[in-house]
Amino acid sequence: NLIGVQIATTGELYATWDIQDAGLGEVKAFATGVDAVEALKNGKVDCVIIDSAPADAFVAANEGLKILETSYVTESYAIAIAKDNVELLGKVTAALQDLIADGTVDAIIEKYIPAE
Repeated sequence: NLIGVQIATTGELYATWDIQDAGLGEVKAFATGVDAVEALKNGKVDCVIIDSAPADAFVAANEGLKILETSYVTESYAIAIAKDNVELLGKVTAALQDLIADGTVDAIIEKYIPAE
């Protein structure tokens, strides 16, 4: 089994540790997620491990691709702030709400996690 991943991502790390190092398949790293998905479409890899947001976009834009119903790895992201720093917590929360409301978060996703 040949697994496509984007270089320097957690998908590459997990696939290397869990699959390649266990002798269950070979990991092939690509410069971008787009390159990995193109390799999948062209039959050069058997599957691609990629974050869910870009996976959704790739599947929507490319007939014949599908996402497994079971997650491989679930990751969470957080911002750590000292619990007594209420002022900073308020500022970070307000900034995040503004970035979501004005479309900046969606624009960042579209720019850095494109389907094409």
